[in-house]
Amino acid sequence: MPRSNFFAALLLLALFVGFSVQAAEITVNKVAAVVNGEMITLHELRMHMAAEMARRRMDPKDPKLESLRREVLDSLINDILLRQEAKRYKVSVSDAEAKEEVNRAIARTGKTAAQFEAELRAQGASMAMYTQRLQNNLLRSRMANYMVDRKVFVTPEEVADYYAKHPDKFQGEKSADFSVIMLPENLNALDIYKQLKAGTISFEDAARKYSADRNAQDGGRIRGVPYDRLPPEMQKLLASLQNGGLSQLLRTKGGFYLFRRDAINDAKPLSLQEARPYIEEILLAPLREERAKDYLRQLRDKAVIDIRL
Repeated sequence: MPRSNFFAALLLLALFVGFSVQAAEITVNKVAAVVNGEMITLHELRMHMAAEMARRRMDPKDPKLESLRREVLDSLINDILLRQEAKRYKVSVSDAEAKEEVNRAIARTGKTAAQFEAELRAQGASMAMYTQRLQNNLLRSRMANYMVDRKVFVTPEEVADYYAKHPDKFQGEKSADFSVIMLPENLNALDIYKQLKAGTISFEDAARKYSADRNAQDGGRIRGVPYDRLPPEMQKLLASLQNGGLSQLLRTKGGFYLFRRDAINDAKPLSLQEARPYIEEILLAPLREERAKDYLRQLRDKAVIDIRL
């Protein structure tokens, strides 16, 4: 079951941000808050706030900074609480996993690592901060599976009722199934392409081993994309291939793309069984969001939080 709606809700509650104040007002080792014995220093807040203000393009004199400060402090507190809870339940994300996620994120931008890092610095951030952010996000995802998603559900009757009341949503539309491999510049894309053409490696294995695309671990597969919403260039590419056909290497700023057409599906109404995953996601989204809020409220109620600002 897709988890994206929950993650969006949880990220809103525990966003990786910080608070910046003028250097004349603080010393870098001053404590902003203590959460179950773990400190948030004003130096941390300054660093993170600089990046957040750059991202939001906020002026240092913006009257909303005080409101943002409260939002930021709450977010950092929530972040610590989630990490502490993950440690209690022995849920973890290794440095190697975080590094792999960073490499994928950089590859998807089409930039080199140096360009990406320079962009972070321009926003007042750093590669270390960005890596920690992604590591926290992965940890939240695992905590979501462990503590939240298993406690929310919808009944078959609720799914059937939604299906009956919203027939217009399930008329279906032409869709495309295809697979993608993104090869960063540091790999020999031509050699991998030759292996695929020769059949010495399968598309799925090549995706898992080499691809920097987010669907790599699923063999590069992308399913049920509405055909009419694809960019015209992608429609033209898929139309030029037979099912199972492999595209040429397509060069981008960050490396090469390879596509395989899997199927073009004609529009047809979805049966209740086919529509079930979509309906469950629709119905579960608000339940996950409320459960996430309750979960964080419970953690805060049990925590010892000393705010010193």
